[in-house]
Amino acid sequence: MSDQPGSGQSTGKRRRWFLGLEPIFEAGRKGKRAQTWNVEDELIAVALLGDVTIDLSQTRSTPAEVAIEAYAILRDVDVLVAGGTHVELSGGVVRGDLRNEVPSVSEEQREHVVRIQGHSVLGDVTVRLVGR
Repeated sequence: MSDQPGSGQSTGKRRRWFLGLEPIFEAGRKGKRAQTWNVEDELIAVALLGDVTIDLSQTRSTPAEVAIEAYAILRDVDVLVAGGTHVELSGGVVRGDLRNEVPSVSEEQREHVVRIQGHSVLGDVTVRLVGR
């Protein structure tokens, strides 16, 4: 398949947005977190006035590689992964943290690869193993 313009075929990637806007939209209600779900190829998380948690530990299906854009603005983005997941975290920080707390996984033992481009302004982007 080709994704060149005019080819008539596309390899489109599936994308999902996660928005943390609790004080504006939640109005005191606590949202439920999905435990099992089908993970898209690209995930975009924006934590603005509310935290975002992306739980990749108990999914129905997950692509071999997942790309995440994480924006932590005044709040936090947490990514939970299962053992056997290789995590690559990069990005920029203005008074916040980008933290990868997941141990390195050798290439032969990797079940999934999660690449996170994190951006933090007075917030944190943290990746950790579930249960820690």
